[in-house]
Amino acid sequence: MSNQLELFDRKTAVHVVESEDYSDLRVLIGLSGGINSMALLCMLAALPDEKKPAELHLFYSHIVEHSPDTEVFVHAGVEYAKRHFGNVHYEQINYSVLDFFRSIRLIPHPTRAFCTEKLKIEPMYSYMVEHQIQLDLVGYVREEKKRADTMYSKDPNLAYYKGFPILNLSNDDCFAIVEQEIGWYPAIYKILDEKGKRLFSHNNCLPYKNMHIAQLRHVEKYYPDYFAKAVELSNELNAYWGRDADKFYTEFGIERDELGHDSNPCEVCAFS
Repeated sequence: MSNQLELFDRKTAVHVVESEDYSDLRVLIGLSGGINSMALLCMLAALPDEKKPAELHLFYSHIVEHSPDTEVFVHAGVEYAKRHFGNVHYEQINYSVLDFFRSIRLIPHPTRAFCTEKLKIEPMYSYMVEHQIQLDLVGYVREEKKRADTMYSKDPNLAYYKGFPILNLSNDDCFAIVEQEIGWYPAIYKILDEKGKRLFSHNNCLPYKNMHIAQLRHVEKYYPDYFAKAVELSNELNAYWGRDADKFYTEFGIERDELGHDSNPCEVCAFS
């Protein structure tokens, strides 16, 4: 990165972000409905006007099973962008992950991410190609540096069109920035345990296929309607949610098929 820009030094915190001149670029931010991509948008908005993107493209794949106020949160970010950038393009697509799983007749194993690929990554990539996006900015933070490194290691050419400008920030930094600039964030992040720690660290689908049993219990408690629909799909497909099939069937009383095991073929795929 070419220089450093000090941002959001109100009150007691000073957040320093490395930034470049984006004025000649068509830049994309994929808004996930999570806190970090929104913080990234806020950071970009704080750039001097002469360094802001020539075109800012915002892409959002809305999943019906996101927490209830996620879509409104994303739309608040889009309106924020329109106030801070001169040339904003917004694209939203809508899916149901339960309908997707029903269509393929399984709930993917935690090691298999093709729901993310089909419902989020591939549509966004198609958008990038169609609109000739030159730079895709990703909101990975300090805790996710390994994810950025892994992305580069899989395809070194990614370095030419992906950027990770907030890797020196923490998740807590992002919450402070978003609360300051947007004014609020989804209620799912405000659900705390007895120690004051967030029960949901990500605003993913409810439930998310990778959850542990304790996390599934949180979905059952705080989002019972979402959980009931997920269990209904489990019964229909004879498949399980989360990382532990035995515990899922035992804890939630889901019936297995006549062979005594679930019918999810993705566990076989995981060994190949």
